[in-house]
Amino acid sequence: MRFTKRRDGGRRRILPVAAAALCSALLVTGTQSFLLHMTKSANTQKLQRTSLAASSGSTSEFSILDATWTTAHIREKGITNAKDTGLVVTYLAPVGRNPAKQGDWIGIYEHGRLEKAHRKDWDWVCPNEHDRCMAYGAAAIPAGDDGLEPGKTYTVAYWANDASESNGTPVATIDYVVPW
Repeated sequence: MRFTKRRDGGRRRILPVAAAALCSALLVTGTQSFLLHMTKSANTQKLQRTSLAASSGSTSEFSILDATWTTAHIREKGITNAKDTGLVVTYLAPVGRNPAKQGDWIGIYEHGRLEKAHRKDWDWVCPNEHDRCMAYGAAAIPAGDDGLEPGKTYTVAYWANDASESNGTPVATIDYVVPW
Protein backbone atom coordinates (compact mmCIF):
# COMPACT_ATOMS: atom_id res chain seq x y z
CA MET A 1 0.00 0.00 0.00
CA ARG A 2 1.33 3.32 -1.01
CA PHE A 3 0.54 6.64 0.62
CA THR A 4 0.64 9.85 -1.34
CA LYS A 5 3.22 12.32 -0.33
CA ARG A 6 2.08 15.20 1.70
CA ARG A 7 2.89 18.55 0.25
CA ASP A 8 4.74 20.87 2.50
CA GLY A 9 3.21 24.32 2.84
CA GLY A 10 -0.34 23.26 1.93
CA ARG A 11 -1.59 24.52 5.20
CA ARG A 12 0.32 27.73 4.83
CA ARG A 13 -1.52 28.53 1.59
CA ILE A 14 -4.95 27.73 2.97
CA LEU A 15 -4.46 29.53 6.28
CA PRO A 16 -4.80 33.12 4.91
CA VAL A 17 -7.95 32.18 2.96
CA ALA A 18 -9.51 30.53 6.02
CA ALA A 19 -8.57 33.50 8.22
CA ALA A 20 -10.10 35.96 5.73
CA ALA A 21 -13.31 33.91 5.53
CA LEU A 22 -13.51 33.71 9.33
CA CYS A 23 -12.97 37.48 9.73
CA SER A 24 -15.62 38.22 7.10
CA ALA A 25 -18.11 35.91 8.80
CA LEU A 26 -17.43 37.50 12.19
CA LEU A 27 -17.78 41.00 10.74
CA VAL A 28 -21.12 40.19 9.09
CA THR A 29 -22.43 38.40 12.19
CA GLY A 30 -21.30 41.22 14.46
CA THR A 31 -22.92 43.87 12.26
CA GLN A 32 -26.17 41.92 12.09
CA SER A 33 -26.18 41.42 15.87
CA PHE A 34 -25.51 45.12 16.44
CA LEU A 35 -28.32 46.18 14.08
CA LEU A 36 -30.71 43.68 15.65
CA HIS A 37 -29.83 44.99 19.11
CA MET A 38 -30.38 48.60 18.01
CA THR A 39 -33.73 47.75 16.41
CA LYS A 40 -34.92 45.88 19.51
CA SER A 41 -33.79 48.78 21.69
CA ALA A 42 -35.68 51.31 19.58
CA ASN A 43 -38.81 49.11 19.54
CA THR A 44 -38.60 48.67 23.31
CA GLN A 45 -38.42 52.44 23.80
CA LYS A 46 -41.44 52.95 21.53
CA LEU A 47 -43.33 50.22 23.37
CA GLN A 48 -42.46 51.75 26.74
CA ARG A 49 -43.68 55.18 25.61
CA THR A 50 -46.93 53.68 24.31
CA SER A 51 -47.39 51.63 27.48
CA LEU A 52 -46.80 54.68 29.64
CA ALA A 53 -49.35 56.64 27.68
CA ALA A 54 -51.85 53.80 27.88
CA SER A 55 -51.38 53.28 31.60
CA SER A 56 -51.18 56.91 32.63
CA GLY A 57 -54.48 56.56 34.48
CA SER A 58 -56.14 59.61 32.95
CA THR A 59 -59.43 58.86 31.24
CA SER A 60 -59.44 62.03 29.16
CA GLU A 61 -56.23 61.47 27.20
CA PHE A 62 -56.27 61.15 23.44
CA SER A 63 -53.18 60.92 21.26
CA ILE A 64 -52.30 60.64 17.63
CA LEU A 65 -49.18 58.50 17.70
CA ASP A 66 -48.30 58.60 14.01
CA ALA A 67 -49.53 59.49 10.54
CA THR A 68 -48.09 57.54 7.61
CA TRP A 69 -48.74 57.80 3.88
CA THR A 70 -50.37 54.79 2.25
CA THR A 71 -50.83 53.97 -1.41
CA ALA A 72 -53.60 51.53 -0.55
CA HIS A 73 -56.95 52.43 -2.03
CA ILE A 74 -59.31 54.00 0.48
CA ARG A 75 -63.00 54.08 -0.42
CA GLU A 76 -64.46 57.58 -0.53
CA LYS A 77 -67.53 58.26 1.59
CA GLY A 78 -70.76 58.63 -0.36
CA ILE A 79 -69.22 58.16 -3.82
CA THR A 80 -69.80 54.87 -5.61
CA ASN A 81 -66.57 53.07 -6.56
CA ALA A 82 -64.42 56.12 -5.82
CA LYS A 83 -61.00 55.29 -4.41
CA ASP A 84 -58.31 57.54 -3.01
CA THR A 85 -54.95 57.33 -1.27
CA GLY A 86 -54.25 58.98 2.06
CA LEU A 87 -52.87 58.62 5.56
CA VAL A 88 -53.01 55.79 8.06
CA VAL A 89 -53.36 57.51 11.44
CA THR A 90 -52.47 55.57 14.59
CA TYR A 91 -54.51 56.83 17.54
CA LEU A 92 -54.83 56.21 21.27
CA ALA A 93 -58.09 57.02 23.06
CA PRO A 94 -58.97 56.56 26.74
CA VAL A 95 -59.08 52.94 27.89
CA GLY A 96 -62.45 51.30 27.26
CA ARG A 97 -63.61 53.88 24.72
CA ASN A 98 -65.20 52.72 21.48
CA PRO A 99 -64.62 55.58 19.01
CA ALA A 100 -67.20 54.20 16.57
CA LYS A 101 -70.00 54.52 19.10
CA GLN A 102 -68.89 58.01 20.20
CA GLY A 103 -68.83 59.68 16.76
CA ASP A 104 -65.04 60.16 16.69
CA TRP A 105 -63.46 61.21 13.40
CA ILE A 106 -60.10 62.36 12.01
CA GLY A 107 -59.51 65.17 9.53
CA ILE A 108 -56.53 66.35 7.47
CA TYR A 109 -56.10 70.14 7.29
CA GLU A 110 -53.79 72.72 5.83
CA HIS A 111 -51.13 73.31 8.48
CA GLY A 112 -52.64 74.93 11.59
CA ARG A 113 -55.92 75.86 9.88
CA LEU A 114 -58.56 73.75 11.59
CA GLU A 115 -61.57 75.15 9.74
CA LYS A 116 -63.87 73.21 7.43
CA ALA A 117 -62.82 75.38 4.48
CA HIS A 118 -59.20 74.23 4.92
CA ARG A 119 -59.97 70.55 5.48
CA LYS A 120 -58.53 68.24 2.80
CA ASP A 121 -60.67 65.26 3.77
CA TRP A 122 -61.85 63.26 6.77
CA ASP A 123 -63.25 59.90 7.85
CA TRP A 124 -64.67 58.19 10.89
CA VAL A 125 -62.14 56.59 13.22
CA CYS A 126 -63.94 53.25 12.77
CA PRO A 127 -66.23 53.42 9.74
CA ASN A 128 -66.72 49.63 9.69
CA GLU A 129 -66.87 46.88 12.30
CA HIS A 130 -68.21 49.13 15.07
CA ASP A 131 -68.21 46.34 17.65
CA ARG A 132 -64.53 45.62 17.04
CA CYS A 133 -63.42 49.23 17.32
CA MET A 134 -61.08 49.80 20.25
CA ALA A 135 -59.37 52.62 22.09
CA TYR A 136 -56.14 51.93 20.18
CA GLY A 137 -55.95 51.46 16.45
CA ALA A 138 -55.27 52.91 13.04
CA ALA A 139 -57.70 54.75 10.80
CA ALA A 140 -57.31 55.15 7.03
CA ILE A 141 -58.08 58.75 6.10
CA PRO A 142 -58.37 59.77 2.42
CA ALA A 143 -56.17 62.64 1.28
CA GLY A 144 -58.82 64.46 -0.73
CA ASP A 145 -59.46 64.70 -4.45
CA ASP A 146 -56.53 67.03 -5.08
CA GLY A 147 -54.22 65.06 -2.77
CA LEU A 148 -51.44 66.40 -0.61
CA GLU A 149 -48.73 68.66 -2.01
CA PRO A 150 -45.08 67.52 -1.98
CA GLY A 151 -43.04 68.87 0.96
CA LYS A 152 -46.02 70.66 2.51
CA THR A 153 -46.98 70.33 6.19
CA TYR A 154 -50.53 69.36 7.16
CA THR A 155 -52.28 69.09 10.52
CA VAL A 156 -54.08 65.84 11.35
CA ALA A 157 -56.78 66.33 14.00
CA TYR A 158 -58.79 63.83 16.09
CA TRP A 159 -62.31 65.05 16.90
CA ALA A 160 -64.35 63.27 19.60
CA ASN A 161 -68.05 63.05 20.50
CA ASP A 162 -69.39 64.28 17.14
CA ALA A 163 -67.58 67.61 17.59
CA SER A 164 -66.89 69.71 14.51
CA GLU A 165 -64.78 72.71 13.60
CA SER A 166 -67.66 75.06 14.42
CA ASN A 167 -68.64 73.62 17.81
CA GLY A 168 -65.49 72.20 19.40
CA THR A 169 -61.78 71.69 19.42
CA PRO A 170 -59.81 68.60 18.47
CA VAL A 171 -58.73 66.35 21.34
CA ALA A 172 -55.41 65.55 19.61
CA THR A 173 -53.38 66.86 16.68
CA ILE A 174 -50.15 65.97 14.91
CA ASP A 175 -48.30 67.62 12.04
CA TYR A 176 -47.55 65.55 8.95
CA VAL A 177 -44.96 66.56 6.36
CA VAL A 178 -45.38 65.04 2.89
CA PRO A 179 -42.07 63.20 2.38
CA TRP A 180 -41.72 63.58 -1.38
